[in-house]
This record gives sequence, structure tokens and C-alpha cells, in this order.
Amino acid sequence: MRDANRKRGPGMAEKASVKIPFRDQLWLQMDTPDNLMYINSLMWFEEIPDWDAITTVIAKKIVDPYPVFRRVSERRGRRWYWVDFPEFDFDAHFSRSTLPGDGGRDEAEKLISERISVPLPAGRPMWSIEYIENYHGHDGPDGQEGALVLFRVQHGLVDGVRLTQLLLSLCEIDDDALPPKVGRDLAPRGGLLRTATEAGAGLVKDSLGIATGLGGAAAVFPLTLTKLVKDVAAPGFQVTRVPTRVVESLTSIVGPTNKTANTYRALFRLLWEPRTPRRSWSGRPGAEKRVSWISGVDLAGVKRVAKAHDSTVTIVMTAAVSRALTEYLRTQGDKPLAAINLMIPMSVAPVGEGAPAELGNHITLILLRLPLGVDDSQQLINEITSSMTRVQYSFEPHATYAAIVGSAAVPSGLTNSLVDVVANKSIGQLTSVPGPSGPVTFGGVPVGGLLGWVPMTGDQSLGVCIYSYNGQVSVGIATDAGLVPEPGVLARMIGEQFETFAGWNE
Repeated sequence: MRDANRKRGPGMAEKASVKIPFRDQLWLQMDTPDNLMYINSLMWFEEIPDWDAITTVIAKKIVDPYPVFRRVSERRGRRWYWVDFPEFDFDAHFSRSTLPGDGGRDEAEKLISERISVPLPAGRPMWSIEYIENYHGHDGPDGQEGALVLFRVQHGLVDGVRLTQLLLSLCEIDDDALPPKVGRDLAPRGGLLRTATEAGAGLVKDSLGIATGLGGAAAVFPLTLTKLVKDVAAPGFQVTRVPTRVVESLTSIVGPTNKTANTYRALFRLLWEPRTPRRSWSGRPGAEKRVSWISGVDLAGVKRVAKAHDSTVTIVMTAAVSRALTEYLRTQGDKPLAAINLMIPMSVAPVGEGAPAELGNHITLILLRLPLGVDDSQQLINEITSSMTRVQYSFEPHATYAAIVGSAAVPSGLTNSLVDVVANKSIGQLTSVPGPSGPVTFGGVPVGGLLGWVPMTGDQSLGVCIYSYNGQVSVGIATDAGLVPEPGVLARMIGEQFETFAGWNE
């Protein structure tokens, strides 16, 4: 095509074979027809970008520098390897299509839903980019036609944090518009293990904190007992949930930054937390997925709320999701729930200026307890803040990371079963990514917005992506078509809650 290096036949490049780390191998093993382990990223433009310029930049900044985009996975016994694809053809990974009819949001969501439900062609590097024309889902300059770019990649190649870094590297970004950093790096500093001295000192300090907390609880025993009974008998009561609720209620007596208590709490939940209670979104997922999204939520309004409640943008956004899920259950005629779990990706390695040369996965997944049915805004924000703080001040990220690596090392027949045990404690996944604060361009054309959807696994039925960019917030919803057939309803509810939250302090 435009670059002779875009096609590599036999003898044009030395064939390499690289052992795939267990942390990446897991995502390859988890891939099933009903839950494809793909990250799906969307970029939209309010003008028509130059296709040749886009492909040239992608070849130069993604495909050429990172060999994994030119390799296929090969299994040898219990180990997996990245192997150079002998006839890599850059152009085979690109396609062009045109939205039917008016090219509005409905047509765009339908097309993307169809695409993400279908696996990529077997036997070649596992990524694709589709350029979609005739897009009129956003109001561009003078109402002119825009376009979409859909990027799909198997999770084994790269995690969502590093993929976002790659996509931003394609764009021309003003220094003033750079995000503070990509992704959420909330794991404790200093690597995956502390030194023995640090661990010993921390244990002594935390033990004193636990003793102080229990002593204070004993002084007000009737109030403590009342809280414990209320927590155990919360809406959605199930006998199987009693042990974890007892542990969480007792842990709440101890300060939220006590790493020892928080780690005990997290490990107990990972081991004993039962499956999420069955509601209308529960069931066995199928191959068909659906997406929807909203954009244009005022970021300044969300920041005002965060400042008024001494909170953060991410926590306010998560509170909006809580309110929307509560409302969704009500409209579906479901029984109320006191809380649900959502899986949240978290980096276990420092997030640098650019993606690492080997790409791969440097994340773990944690279980965030999300309260539902909380009418008081400050109480809701406080409860979410407490949940996030306890994760930050614990070794839960490291414990789940060890479980991820370990589950990939066991015989393949057990891997998905082990993963499902943890995945089915939640209804889905939530990501929140701070993007550039100002406009960026790609191929010389301003980017209107970005979104990404991480894969679901087990019996999960819901994925939520919150992305802030250029003073606005976009919210993407991905669902299992059989369990949550109208993701647009939920997306709109989240948008409405953002608007409500923006008026809290007025």
C-alpha cells in the first residue's frame, strides 16, 4: 500500500518467539464466544479526518514500535508464546464502513454493538481498526458530517491503561491539555512486596489501631450492636451474605487507613463473598452485546460538586452510577439492594509517561462495594470514599494480582472456573479515566471524544466507562443483550444523575 514495511512475508523479518507472561496468558485463556476478552475503544470526530493520515500515524506509533501487534499467540503444552506472524499484512487489520440512513447515534450504537459481538479473524494478530463514515451523532461545525474510529484489541496484548496511553500518543496534544496521568494507580507504592522491616512496623502500628477501634466500640456497645444488626439485615438480605457483612461491619469500627484490618477484610471478601444476588440483570450471558453512550456532561459542574463535598471527580461520578443503578432496579420491578460489587481495574506498576515497550498487562482487579438506595448525597459520597480508601490502604490489589497470575499457571481446565468464582461476586466492571483537559487532534482533525469498554467475564452483564475530556464527561455502557437489552436507558439515567448532582450545591 503506502509503506512497503507494512507487509512482512517469510524471510522479510526474523521470526521471533517470546514466552507470554502468566499475567497476559490469563486473558488469552479466558476468551470465550460468550465473553470475548477484547478492549473496545471508540474515538469520534465532528469533521472527516484523512484516512491515509490516520493509518500512517497508527503504523508509525503503534504497529512498528510494538512487536506484539505483529505477532500471534501459540500454545505449547501449558505455556503460551508470542510468535512473529510470517505474512503480517498491515492493511488486513483495517476496514472502512458507512453508517446507514441518517448516521445518527442509534445507527452508530447498533453497528458497534454488532462489531463487538463478533470475534476477530482467527490465525492472525488480534486487533483491528474500523473507520466508520456518515456519522451525524454529534453536532459538528455547521452540522457537517463526522466519523468514528473503532479500535479492538485482545486484552492479552495490552491492558486498558496502556492502550489509552497508546491512543493518546497518536494525537497532537497541547502541553496544557495533558491529563495528570492515565488510569488509576491506587495500589500501594514500593512494588508488590514491602520489606520485612516495613511489614513488621506496619503490623505493630495497625494492631494498635485495631485495638483502639475495638476499645472505642466497646465503650458504645449498644450503638455498635445496633449498627451490626442493621448492616446484616440490610435490603436484599441473604443468609449467605451474613459472614461478609459481619466482617465489614466490624472492620468499619477501625480507621479506614488501617492496612492490616483492610487486608483481612478484603481477603475475607475474596474468599467468602457469595455470588451477587439475582436480579433482572442476572443470568448466563450470550454472545450478543450492546453498547450505548452519552456525552457532553459538564465536567466543571461535577468538579463543583466534588469541591463542595470535599471529594473527587471519580467518586462523584461513581455516586451518579450508584443512583442510576438504584433507579434502574426500581424501573425493572426488582427488590432493592443495599449494595453491589463492581470490579475496578487498578495499576500495580507505576504509570509512566508512555507505554512500556513490551506492553502487556500491569493491572489487577479489585471488588468495590458500591452502596445502593442511599438518598442522602453526603452519606453516599462518604460510603464510596470509605470503600475506595480501604482498598487503597490494603494489600487487596496485590492479593488479587497474585491470584490472577496463579490462576493462569494452573491446568487450563481450572482457570476459567477460578476466575468465575471471583467475577461472579460482581455484576460487572467500572472504569474511570481522566483524559486531556483541552482539545487534541488526530490526523489534523479535532477529536470530539473518546470512550472504551473493557470485557466482561463469568456471568457479568454490565460494563461502565467514564471518560473526561476537554471539559466534558462521556459515559459508555456495554451490556449483555439478553440480560440488559436497552443499555441506552441506563446511560441516560447516569446522565440525569450527573445533572442532579451538579445542582446539589446550588
